[in-house]
Formats: sequence, structure tokens, C-alpha cells
Amino acid sequence: MSPERGGKTMKEIRAKIVASVEKLFGRKQFKALKDLLCTMEPVDIADVLSGKPPAERVFLFRLLPKDLAIDVFEFLEGTEREELLSSFTDAEAAAVIEEMSDDDRTALFDELPAKTVKKLLFHLSPEERKIANTLLNYPEDSAGHIMTTEFIDLDETLTASGALDTIRETASKKETIYTAFVVDEERRLKGTVRLEDIILASPDAPVSGLMDEHPVFTSTETDREEAAGTMSKYDLQAMPVLDREHRLVGILTFDDILDVVQEEATEDFERMAGISPVEESYMDAGVLTLTRKRFTWLLVCIVTQVFSSFILENYAFALESVVALAFFIPLLIDTGGNTGTQSATLVIRGLTTGELSGDDVKKVISKELVLGLLLGGTLGALAALRALTMGTGYGVVLTVGISVVAVVSLGNLVGSLMPFAARKFGIDPAIMSGPFITTVVDIIGLLVYFEVARRLLGLG
Repeated sequence: MSPERGGKTMKEIRAKIVASVEKLFGRKQFKALKDLLCTMEPVDIADVLSGKPPAERVFLFRLLPKDLAIDVFEFLEGTEREELLSSFTDAEAAAVIEEMSDDDRTALFDELPAKTVKKLLFHLSPEERKIANTLLNYPEDSAGHIMTTEFIDLDETLTASGALDTIRETASKKETIYTAFVVDEERRLKGTVRLEDIILASPDAPVSGLMDEHPVFTSTETDREEAAGTMSKYDLQAMPVLDREHRLVGILTFDDILDVVQEEATEDFERMAGISPVEESYMDAGVLTLTRKRFTWLLVCIVTQVFSSFILENYAFALESVVALAFFIPLLIDTGGNTGTQSATLVIRGLTTGELSGDDVKKVISKELVLGLLLGGTLGALAALRALTMGTGYGVVLTVGISVVAVVSLGNLVGSLMPFAARKFGIDPAIMSGPFITTVVDIIGLLVYFEVARRLLGLG
């Protein structure tokens, strides 16, 4: 249920505010417009700006106070941010980039042309430039690349009172204050301590006695998806990131992980649909880009369909002898492809979440074969009944029934096996679903169908 205020849903409230923005802008009441924008959440302002033409977007953005403008900037899409930056002076651009959080700035730099990034880096302060270059130099899919260096670190010799003083002094510039990280003189991680525990402790209680001495951590080189899985598994709000010398160099926060999960889910969805991942949003991506991303796998499907044509050509005699066989080819293809995709989707999900590993392949295949027989038996009986009502003859009825059972079972087998095979050879399992598995199962299904027909009906 949507949150409500004064009997109205948040959606209705946002719609009313957007309408007010439009009205004030149209009347050129810019002072009132600025006041209204300052009452809105940054993400809602970003939504308003996203629907505007570039020139109007720049104008509205310039109405915002600096701190609010920076927050709004971080919620905008990549092309929108690039357009805004191009309208800024060097000093204006530097002011925005300087105040962005480390991880958001890195994400922005990943989207911008190298020439633009170089120019923006030049205008950063030496300290921020060093941080930016450090994060950019980590592999793009690593935890180090998406971490932030804005965290609360505490000396292990501090008391609870001293720790609170440190938090008060530095909190405004940190990503999160709910978890603090205890380090020694060489910045090696000693433990983590919750803000709650510090507040509730006696003022003179040593931090070393409050901290978790065995914290969950990750390394700068760890794949970001793996790091996200670790944070999710242990239900962490923030997780320390250590370098090769085991020094604390940054943290991952839950919003970083949400971004990773969303991006990875989108990539898997695109791959499962036979589309190469698209970096831009759908509306920002050009037609040629979308064409190129979709074309590769469609071309693969066309090439593999040559095998289907070859099978049909070689079994033309069966179709000429028993025309009724042609009626059930679409049924077999659809049933086999869909069951294979279902099986692959479940296995891919299990591999992604860590529920399944390479050691589970035999158990999964056995389970999917049993499921295939049960599903195939039920669907085969229904298909056979359909063939019977069409008056095709008992030979065709039996052929259709047996073929459906075989195709569904093989579809489950192929669908469950291919993701494991892909993982073993270092290929994203998501690629093994969608059009690819459907095409493979189609080929196998046609072979099974015509061979069953040839033997049962005495053809050829």
C-alpha cells in the first residue's frame, strides 16, 4: 500500500507538485518555483528534470542551492548529467564533482568520455583527485571500484566517549555513521562497532571491548557481485574493503549493493532475452545501438536454425506420408523450448544467489529429469488426446504423446545442464538461456519427433 499523507497517496502528492512546477515555470514565477523545488526530495526533482528539454533542465538545475543541486545531480541519468556538465563553466563543473560522494563520482566518470574525465580530474583538489584516480584504477567490476572512502574510522585506544566525539566531528562528511571501523596505527582493520553500542556503553568503556573482532569484509579485487552476495548473506549495512596489505581503504554501503543487484539483474535479464547488455537506459540508447545489441544472438539463432531446416528436409518423406505430423511441430517446439527455459532460469537463479554450486549438478539433473517425466507425462497425455480428437489415427496419437514426454524431459535436462557448463568454462550462465536453449531444444525435439514417427509408423 502506498504511503499516505492527508488522505492522499505519495503518487498523488508528487503529481500535484509536478503540476505546480509546470504552472510556476509557465508563469515565470521563478522565486516561488525555487522555493517549491527546495521542499522536494532530490530524487523527485531529478524525475521532474528528466522529463524536460535540455535547455529547460539546465535552467531548473541552476535554480537549486548548491548542496541540493549536488544531491539531484547524482540521481540523474548519465546522458542528462553529461548535458548539464557541458553547460557548466569549468569552475561550476568542478564544484559539483568535488562535492559528490566517491562512489557516485566514480560511477559518473565511468559514463563520461575519457577526455571529459581527464578535464574534470584536473579541476579537482589534489586530495579528491588522488581518491578518484585510486578508485578508477581498480577493475570496473571490482569492489574497490564502487567503494567509498567516506567512512568513520576509530583508533582502537579510544573510549566510548572519545569515539562519540570523533563521530560528531566527522559525521557530516561520511557516507554512513551507523557502523564505525576500528583500525590500528597501520590502518589494519581490528573490528567494527555499531553506533548503538557506543551510545549505550559507559563513557569510559574502551572501544576495543565493544567491537566485533571478527568482522565480515571483502577485498578491493573481489568481484562486485560476489561482494554484494556477501553483504546480502550477512545482512550488513556497511562492509569494510581491504587492500592487498589488509589495510582498510574503503567501505561498501547498502545503496552501492542495491545498484549492483539492479545492474546485474538487468544484465541477466537482457542476456536471457538474447540481448547484449545495454549501458544506457532504453530511452537514451540509439536505434543503431539497440539493433547491434540484439542482432548478434538473433544471427546465432538463424545460423542454428539451419540445422532445423536440414532435419525437416531429411524427414520430408515422413511429412509427405503422414501430413498430420506437421500439425504438431509447433506444439513440440514451444513445449520443449519453454520447459528448457524454465529449468535454466531456476538453475541460473540458484547459481547467482549461491543456493547452488558446481557440486550440485548431479542432484539438479536428477531432480529435473523426474520433473521432466512428470510434466512430460501430463502434457503428453493432453497432446495425445488432442491428436485423438482430430482423428489422426492411433499411430500419430502415440507418436505425439511419446515425443512430448521425451522433448519435455530433454528440455529440462538441457536447461539445467547448460548453466552449469557455462559456469565451469567461465561464461555467464544467463547467456545459456532464452533464445540459445530454445534453439538447441528445438533441434533436439524435431529429431526425436521424426525418429519416433519413423519407427512407430514404419516410415522410410
